[in-house]
Amino acid sequence: MITKKSFKKEWKNLIFNGLFALLTIIIVIAIHNNILYATILLVIISAIGLIKWNSKITLAMFLFGSLFGAFSEMIAINYGIWSYTTTNFINIPTWLFLVWGNTAAFLYQTGLEIKRMGVKE
Repeated sequence: MITKKSFKKEWKNLIFNGLFALLTIIIVIAIHNNILYATILLVIISAIGLIKWNSKITLAMFLFGSLFGAFSEMIAINYGIWSYTTTNFINIPTWLFLVWGNTAAFLYQTGLEIKRMGVKE
């Protein structure tokens, strides 16, 4: 049974997750051309999220998302589907690894919080 206290905790966690995703997007939109600065800020955001969530599964999701997402984009770019104006690693910016990792971790953690709130299939 969900208590009022646990429900409030889940909402706080969902707000954190939303801010985590929003900051990731804002950084990319605002400074995508400065690869080093964007990468450093995204490393900080990623570290904050991974430390807060403190989960080996979330870390695994982050790593899988980072590698699979960036690799998928490399393939798409290789076939001319799209391109980035500023790149520094096999036709993608290095910050893209972190964006994909943050996306995977965000989706996993948000799914957990929604499940904890009692939402079922």
